Amino acid sequence: MKHLFSIFGVAAALSLSSLANASVTYTFATGNQQVLQGATYCPTYSASSCVNVPTVGVYAEQTNGSIGTFVSPANNGSQSTESGLFTVTDNPNFNGKGIAPYDPSEGSAGNFQNQDGIVDNVPGLSNNGNILLLKLSDISAGSTLSLLLQAGVTGDSFTIYTFEDSGATPTSLNQMTKYDSNPINVDENGSSLPNNPQVTGLTIAGLTSSNTEWIAIQADCHYLLLDTLTITPDPTPEPRFYGLLLAGLLGVAGMVYQRRRAAQVNA
Repeated sequence: MKHLFSIFGVAAALSLSSLANASVTYTFATGNQQVLQGATYCPTYSASSCVNVPTVGVYAEQTNGSIGTFVSPANNGSQSTESGLFTVTDNPNFNGKGIAPYDPSEGSAGNFQNQDGIVDNVPGLSNNGNILLLKLSDISAGSTLSLLLQAGVTGDSFTIYTFEDSGATPTSLNQMTKYDSNPINVDENGSSLPNNPQVTGLTIAGLTSSNTEWIAIQADCHYLLLDTLTITPDPTPEPRFYGLLLAGLLGVAGMVYQRRRAAQVNA
């Protein structure tokens, strides 16, 4: 029986390592609909439950000025220029699919092809932009992120910012760290939408159980949406993996020794 436990220990260690290193994907477009501010998403494989899994919260923010301070949404005429988020799945007017800030002044709910989504210049407010802010919780340190965005026209691009803190929420883009010095191209050619992530290898370096990672997506265009986010854990095995593996190997070695000893006694 002890031998079986030893073998099971090795198998368990290998199984834990495999699970810990499995990539998880978050798909944000769940229908053509409005979405509440701070909507929480869990990995696609566990879409029915967000219990005991890493989650991603999605927020719409409006920025103002060169340092990108987050401000309360301004009005365009008599309507707010930001009210939560929207998602689309049917590629209206070939504008892509995904999630983005919702601007009521650009059309009623359901008429999302008129929306600008993540946009650098909110219509009627040339100094304001609508950005997407992601809150990543319970993500293991050293994980890497891949982001796939979609857009409406050729030449669209975007910029990624990151922020890590134990409790604070970023209040401006200037407070965050720019991921890439140059805007990242969406690679939209006007007739087909991209399927490969434009951002790969974005590393979460300093996360602990008490830290939260924030990611901001700023547009250098209009009608930009976030389609999917994939998180791949650090491939380095966790300490508990080595402990289980060592215990299992010692058990197997003991089993071999006992069999050899018994064979010598019976010889």
